[in-house]
Amino acid sequence: MAWFEVDKESDLPIWLQLRNRMVYLITTGYFKPGEKLPTVRGLAAEISINFNTVNKAYISLVDEGYIDSKPGRGAIVREIEEEKSEKFESVDTLIEDCVDACLAMGLSFDDVNKRIKKKMREMEKERSGGKD
Repeated sequence: MAWFEVDKESDLPIWLQLRNRMVYLITTGYFKPGEKLPTVRGLAAEISINFNTVNKAYISLVDEGYIDSKPGRGAIVREIEEEKSEKFESVDTLIEDCVDACLAMGLSFDDVNKRIKKKMREMEKERSGGKD
């Protein structure tokens, strides 16, 4: 599945990586309100991770109001609150400004991507108390 790939170098648990990616895809409109998400078992098999890992991510999404999940009906994307949508638009603007500044300094898109990933790993490690 092209929209999610496990980052094995990340200190973030896989369920949280999946949850974060799903939030991004929902808030940016990749998954539309009313759209049915892959089943927990189906997604687990497709991306080769444990069923319980996907289930934990889905439970988090339900708790946070991004999806509804009912037995026999599956997981359905909810309408995003305007406040959440505006927050992500602001984040996107900050990211664009950062990337533009890096490009203006002469870095390529590939260089910017590598630097951001490296910095994210450092920050994750630092904030998790340096646990490997």
